Amino acid sequence: MSIRLKHALILFLLPVLLAGAIAAKTSPKDLPPRYRTWLNDEVNYIITNEEREAFLLLPTDADRDKFIANFWELRNPTPGAPGNAYKDEIYKRIQYAKEHLDGVHTAMGQTYVTLGEPKQRAPYIGRSDVRNMEVWFYQNTNPALPPYFYVIFFDPDNNGTMKFYSPYMDGPAKLTTSVMNVGSNKKAFDTIDKALGREVARTTLSLIPGSPVDMQNATASLESDVMLGILKNLANNPLTKAELRNKQLAERVTHRVILDEQFLDVLTVALRDTEGNFNLHYLLRMRRPADFLIQESDGKTFYNVDVVARVFGPDNKIIFQQRKTANSYLDAAELARLKSSAFGYEGWLPLAPGKYRVEFMLTNKLNKTAYRAQREVTIPTAPQKGLRMSDVVAFSNAEAVGEGRNYMPFTFGGVKFTPLVGDGLTYAPGRDVNIFYQLWVPPADASSTTAQNLTVDYAYGRPGAAGNTKSIHEEVDRRQFDPYGSMLTGKKIALDPEAGPGNYRLMVSALEPADRQKVFASLTFRVYSGPGGAPPYDVVDPDLADDVARGVPDFNRALCALAQNDKDSALRWFKVALMRNPSNEVARSRLAQLYYDKQQYADVAALFARSPVTRETDEEAILRGAESIARTGSVPRAISLLEDALHVRGNSGPLYLALAGYYRNEGDTQKASQLESKGRELIKQ
Repeated sequence: MSIRLKHALILFLLPVLLAGAIAAKTSPKDLPPRYRTWLNDEVNYIITNEEREAFLLLPTDADRDKFIANFWELRNPTPGAPGNAYKDEIYKRIQYAKEHLDGVHTAMGQTYVTLGEPKQRAPYIGRSDVRNMEVWFYQNTNPALPPYFYVIFFDPDNNGTMKFYSPYMDGPAKLTTSVMNVGSNKKAFDTIDKALGREVARTTLSLIPGSPVDMQNATASLESDVMLGILKNLANNPLTKAELRNKQLAERVTHRVILDEQFLDVLTVALRDTEGNFNLHYLLRMRRPADFLIQESDGKTFYNVDVVARVFGPDNKIIFQQRKTANSYLDAAELARLKSSAFGYEGWLPLAPGKYRVEFMLTNKLNKTAYRAQREVTIPTAPQKGLRMSDVVAFSNAEAVGEGRNYMPFTFGGVKFTPLVGDGLTYAPGRDVNIFYQLWVPPADASSTTAQNLTVDYAYGRPGAAGNTKSIHEEVDRRQFDPYGSMLTGKKIALDPEAGPGNYRLMVSALEPADRQKVFASLTFRVYSGPGGAPPYDVVDPDLADDVARGVPDFNRALCALAQNDKDSALRWFKVALMRNPSNEVARSRLAQLYYDKQQYADVAALFARSPVTRETDEEAILRGAESIARTGSVPRAISLLEDALHVRGNSGPLYLALAGYYRNEGDTQKASQLESKGRELIKQ
């Protein structure tokens, strides 16, 4: 069990364990009926082994009720809300399985409860040459499973009981009725091809679209059996547990107050870094200094906050979560400043071009108060022609921090900007409004030394008030563009000392003289007489430099590219992530899949030549690695990889079966038979 998951279970079981001696483990059959039903018939496919064991140790019904409440809250997509959409969905699936799929304990019932309604269902019933079967198609259901896959159910005994179909263990021969096809997957494949079509026939060899298959010899894919094994025990897959830990345990809200955006100001802006990648810079700032709790202990004063940013893709499914903790002791000067300053947190999210929904939550851990906000954002693509402009950001301070710290939020060219948002955008007449923004052109235009400079106009005034607009015109030197075609620029705009109170709008327009294209961005602010507020007290993640060095942003950007169906960009960023952190097994697995789908077998083989297999290496990645090594001409090396994997990871049915196949290719039929027998036995368990 992971340390964090153990800790989470202990947290909500601790009151029970402290209340009396730990009860002996209860057998599920000895539980009171409603708890036995809950464990065996309702959450049996979504509860982890560790949670099941913890539940069976509980001595009283009251403890079990508390456990069940916490179990669902851990999985609540909206922590702390009165309803729980995830729980409601599970019980809807259970009801459907009971009414239409012969219950939750059938193959179809298990799949439906675990994954939900398939995107497509194709039944093939009552045919003379093919057994009753049904094909379900799923898309993007769980990080442990492929982005797209099929599940086939069939009735092998003609008794109405639909079972899982395994391409390797069953093969097309089990799907046809003709005695002529018994033992011949090739003949059965041809029968299915003729009766149901090429796509269905191909699916009987591999449940994973795009995975290379040998239709000429009707050779089945072992990857499908790995995928089926994951599906049947999805709750205990390491990636599922990691998602539970990172997405839900991080947001446990027992005894926590959640407040909406009226207490929190949020700024998001897409800006380009020195490597040509777009990032979403964000600022979460509390509106009132009095809302931020600090605490004293042992004569020292400190703060402690959690910040969570959850990124959802176009399909409204989570892509990744960024969770940060910021805490620090305060000296006398910092304490005095924080008491009169609004507390803020600055960060950035590495996003690929596309549309996203981002949920933010800033939690003061000292008083268990959380502030939540949500934004719909669009990350632009690099321009192919013409001129483009970012949003305009107002700032209160610009401080030189050195080129080596450009990884920090709102930092460019060695200069760190302190953004303004909310009440910070209120100015007294005569004050300066400081702004920055980015301009983007194609790299070829950026390198041009003969093109004319850009012209920029700044105009501000009160909307609807005639005759009060002020304008500034200037030229911007094109040589400021970096090699990727990005330029950070800005302006200090002095407000009229006689400016009347009210809401103002600043409009910034830039013109490309060559094609007369003009782009616009604006900023809304207020003018009121009165004393200015204290400078904000903003913090950033102290481990951000380490994250960058370990390739965390590159990995998350690759996940975003996959969610936007940009596989080439995903491949590029997974490569960078793995280069910066060679122990990132998930990055290696994703790279192996992307290379394998492109039939770049030498590249897959290279992934396993550089680093050995570990206990965390994905089984499908190992199978792809072995097959790619074999396809590049070295079956003995493929055998060596699988034997090493079995030594490191322990027994695995698919790995033994794959190893048996390679020994058979090498002519060692006796060893192949032994390994195949062991592999089949493990898969049946």
